[in-house]
Amino acid sequence: MKRIIVSFLVTLVFILVTLYIPNAMSGERIHLRSQAKQLSDKDVMSMLVKYNFFDRTKNKKGAFTNDFVDNGDGTVTDRATGLMWQKDGSPDGMTWLQAKEYINNLNRERFAGYADWRLPTIEELASLLKISRAKGNLYIGPVFSAKQEFCWSADIFGPDMAWYASFKAGMIRHIYHFYYFVRATRSIPE
Repeated sequence: MKRIIVSFLVTLVFILVTLYIPNAMSGERIHLRSQAKQLSDKDVMSMLVKYNFFDRTKNKKGAFTNDFVDNGDGTVTDRATGLMWQKDGSPDGMTWLQAKEYINNLNRERFAGYADWRLPTIEELASLLKISRAKGNLYIGPVFSAKQEFCWSADIFGPDMAWYASFKAGMIRHIYHFYYFVRATRSIPE
């Protein structure tokens, strides 16, 4: 019996070490897709598993580890992914088409000194979902504003349907026209 318990514990430690050691600890960036595309439910499920992203209904054990730094200028950098995020995001909800115009305005105004902001892909948004609730009772790190409970991605599911992240419910979904927030992102050159 003792041998079985020891074997189980060794296996458990191996699984924990290979799955849950923070990616940031290795010093290597996790490169996420930055170009928008059409995705199926199966594509999203594969992505959640591939990167070990949390989703309350599709990947409950997901435990991706970020390495956030508050830049003090309205942005947050994730050193694990090499992405810079808006800390607060859009002040109001908007349609997906309005979200694209919101991004254009950020770039025209050179928000935080940059003109390469974009709508994040669903992979990039999924990297922000946390396994437990934090600030504002949301599944997102406490460094971010709690106002943006639902955020648009650049990815689509089909005609007139786009993917979004629900930080309120801890899930990724797609929907027809609706009013959600934007949390813009940009890639930091290596």
